[in-house]
Amino acid sequence: MGVNKNTVFRALHLLRDEGILEFRRGHGITVSGTPEKSTLVAQVHDLVRSARRYGYRKSELIAMIEAVR
Repeated sequence: MGVNKNTVFRALHLLRDEGILEFRRGHGITVSGTPEKSTLVAQVHDLVRSARRYGYRKSELIAMIEAVR
């Protein structure tokens, strides 16, 4: 197809990071998500980046999330 394999790997890893694909050793790559999950995963990434920027630790962020009702 003439596509560089690094481009393909980059695209696959991006889809994995968005929650669309799941890589499982010995089982290959499977579709594991939906557009809704992808959107939520992107929001989680934004939240984690913001928390790090403001100096919150993982345990503090988890406690905040658990306190939300």
